[in-house]
Amino acid sequence: MQGVLEDIRVLDFGRFIAGPYCGMILADMGAEVIRVDRPGGEEDRTHSLLGPDGNNLQFPSYARNKKGITLNLSKNNPQAREILDALVKQCDVVIHNFTPAAAESMGLTYDRLITVKPDIILTAISCFGSEGPYRNRPGFDFIAQAMSGAMACGGFADKPPIRSFINPMDYGTALSAAIGTLLALRHRDKTGEGQMVDLSLLRTAISFTAPIIAEKEVLGRSRPRIGNRAPYLSPTDLYACKDGYVFIASIMNSLWRRLAKVIGHEELLKDPELNNDLGRFEHRDRIDPLVADWIKERTVEEVLTAMEAAHIPCSPYYELDEVSRDPHVMETGMLPIMDMEVPGLKPLPISPNPIKLSKTPGRIETRAPGVGEHNLEIYGRLLGYSQEVLDDLTEKGIL
Repeated sequence: MQGVLEDIRVLDFGRFIAGPYCGMILADMGAEVIRVDRPGGEEDRTHSLLGPDGNNLQFPSYARNKKGITLNLSKNNPQAREILDALVKQCDVVIHNFTPAAAESMGLTYDRLITVKPDIILTAISCFGSEGPYRNRPGFDFIAQAMSGAMACGGFADKPPIRSFINPMDYGTALSAAIGTLLALRHRDKTGEGQMVDLSLLRTAISFTAPIIAEKEVLGRSRPRIGNRAPYLSPTDLYACKDGYVFIASIMNSLWRRLAKVIGHEELLKDPELNNDLGRFEHRDRIDPLVADWIKERTVEEVLTAMEAAHIPCSPYYELDEVSRDPHVMETGMLPIMDMEVPGLKPLPISPNPIKLSKTPGRIETRAPGVGEHNLEIYGRLLGYSQEVLDDLTEKGIL
């Protein structure tokens, strides 16, 4: 089966999460995505815990299905710039997640790239975007969380604010970048015009927090920092069982009525102070202990069975090494396993593609590339370079 993006070629300068994850989505859907490293490799291969080959276990997820080449744009070498331009002419999309100033130093600005290929699509990701007084400040997911008000909602009232630990602004921006890239390709199909797709981690974060900001600015009320407990809702929290934890979400009156019956406190349904989610939240000191008391006397499986019978959203809490053994995760292939072909490294779980199409599903076919693994293939096929030319460029520090 051919990938829906099989005729699209992407030059991917993405680093760490947002850029690479965007490229991953496109590669899984059939695009030829060419990962570009500096000679020796980028730091997003080697930060965090490392496997026996010296690479971390995050890079394999985001670089699968990609080809790997090297090109040194950091020294502003004219020959390197010529090679970049030749590659751009062969591509449909360029991805990077550099600040505008860094992109300019490497020749990766949209204004420059359209002189090389007028219909090129540039997907540019940075912390603050391409405009505004902060545009050249570096930043990561954590910075966007802190500035967007997201951290103001996390943690506990008597402790400092706390961030989310799964980098939602990185992944949210990556998915937005993939959508934006596809929209730009659709526009090009209709008009022949390329364009810049400008992504900002902070913009993504504020798009998530805007309704909560409105609550504060319009109603004068800040979201309370109450740990796992969801604000302004019926009991929605992590609860301790005899042998573990479950998370229960009893949003809406219908779910609350079912939960009250399950825990044996139907008298609460007659209390006018508890007739909506906000009222139940305001009186959570009365309700939540009743839920917790009922749950703590039961096992995880007993609670899950009771909640499923009542059609109340409920899940077990898993440690990291339990996720892959869940029967639903296993049957639906939510956690693919890939052999990185590295001696001493067993096959490892990698990120699934979150998008599942019925007619043109994405595929994970090849492992993440080594540094410059496909130099001969890509430079030979696209630019006609021989091994002798590549050796010369390598000796010069360009590849």
